[in-house]
This record gives sequence, C-alpha cells and structure tokens, in this order.
Amino acid sequence: MDTSILFALSASAAWAVGSLLFGHLGRNISAAALNFAKCATASLMLVATWALSGATSLDAPAASWGLLLASAVVGLTIGDTAYFAAIRHLGVGRAILLLSTAPLFATLGGVAVFGEHMGARELAGIALTSVGIVVVVGGKGVALGGGLGSVKRGVALGLFAAVMQATGTMLSRSAMRGGIDPLAAAAARVGFAACALAVVAIARGHLRAWVHDLRRDSLVFKIGGAAFVGTYGGIWLAQLALAGHRSTGVTTTLLATSPIFALPIERFILGVPHGLRAFIGATIAVAGIAVLST
Repeated sequence: MDTSILFALSASAAWAVGSLLFGHLGRNISAAALNFAKCATASLMLVATWALSGATSLDAPAASWGLLLASAVVGLTIGDTAYFAAIRHLGVGRAILLLSTAPLFATLGGVAVFGEHMGARELAGIALTSVGIVVVVGGKGVALGGGLGSVKRGVALGLFAAVMQATGTMLSRSAMRGGIDPLAAAAARVGFAACALAVVAIARGHLRAWVHDLRRDSLVFKIGGAAFVGTYGGIWLAQLALAGHRSTGVTTTLLATSPIFALPIERFILGVPHGLRAFIGATIAVAGIAVLST
C-alpha cells in the first residue's frame, strides 16, 4: 500500500479522536476560542518537533509561503471555526456528515486547478467511500454528541466548512509543490492560523474573554491534549499524505473517513451501540478505501 494512503488514514483516525474530544470540550467555550487554543498549542508542538528534527532550512519561494498562509487562514482559521460552530448547532455526527462533502469540492478543484486526471477506478473508490461515510453518519443510531442550536445555521456552517477545508487543502498542496517540506508546512499552517485568530480576537476585543475562559478548569491544557492527537498528529500526517499522493480528490476522500474510525471508539470506549446501518456503511467505506489503495 502507498505510504501516503497510510498517512491519510492515520490522519483521519487522529481527527476522529480529536473531533470527539473537541466536541466535548467545545460545550463551554466559543468555537473561535476553541480553535485558537487548538491551533496555538499544536503549533508549539509542531515547531518544537521541527526544531528537534534538525531541519533548519526554510528555503522556498515567497509565493509558496503566501499560499501556505492563505491555506491556513482559509482551511484552519475560517474552516475549522465554522466546523466547531456547526458541531455546537448540530452535534459532531451531523457536522461530520456535512464536512464529508469536502472530497467532492477537492476533487473538482484538483481537476480544474491542477489538471489532475481521475480514472474510473479512482472515481469508483471516491464514490464508494463517500457513500459509506454518508450511510454511517446519516443514521439515527450515530450519537457523536447532540447539537444545541439552529439546524439551518448548522447546515450552512457545515457546508461552508467543507468548502473552506477543500480550498485550504488545495492551497497547501500548491505550497508544498514549491519546496516546503510537510513538517514545516504543518507547523507554519497551524501557527499562521493561530496568529490570524489572535488578530481577529484583538480587533474585536475578545482576546481577554478567551484567555479567561481558557484558564477556567485548566481548559487550555485539556484542549492541548486533544490538539496533540487531532491537530499535531492529524495535520502533520495530512501534510505528508498531500505531499505524497498524486490526487487531491483521493487524498481528501481518505482524510474524510473519520466517522469510520469513530465507530469503534464509540462502541468499545464510550459504550455507544451501533446498529446494522453503521456496519453496512463502514463496510461500503472500507471497500472504497480498498479500491483506492490498489
């Protein structure tokens, strides 16, 4: 199996754990503050890892760093904030369902922007995997945390987050084609996103309130723990996958399989039962992954 596929699936598993943790932690803090804490703590971890790795060169065209900055603002600052807000309105399950449309936008973007060719096997694999994800998270038996707000607003936020994630993915892929290695790209993306969120918070006078909320009940450390798995590990692995695989659509589809990994976590750790629908959906998604992996 292509190592980039393993990286993508590992990133998806990390995001499954992270989404469950962030969904729980986000009940007592705003989506923007949660996203800021997530990005800030993960960026420190990634920068430390980059420094310890001995990779000191940041030699890449300014245009590539500009694309990476844009990918951070679009995909992580805007996209993740919208996703966390969607979770508050809809719950993690339905928010992930909407986010799972990102591969469609990424596939179209890969063809239109990068001129990528999608063969029949790849299209079939993407379709199978996407259908499996929809079946899994579309059933009533999928808990993943319930929402507390407006369904219409949550749906709009979820779809917007999917478009932003797909756009951020394409921008990040373009940046790495300019010579930025995956670890540096991951550290810079998350760091740029944290800085952008801080600037917005200062401009709107929210930073003091964010700090107050994050200090309550050691919330910032709890978010840091979730960020270690879902952001530090997830983003780094995702950048490795994007750098290594030739297809944006395939990579993004594999990165969207988080609900499949969430099933055993819920069943065996959280004790949430799942019915036949979840099993069928997971089977379809795994079949799609197998097609994409061959």
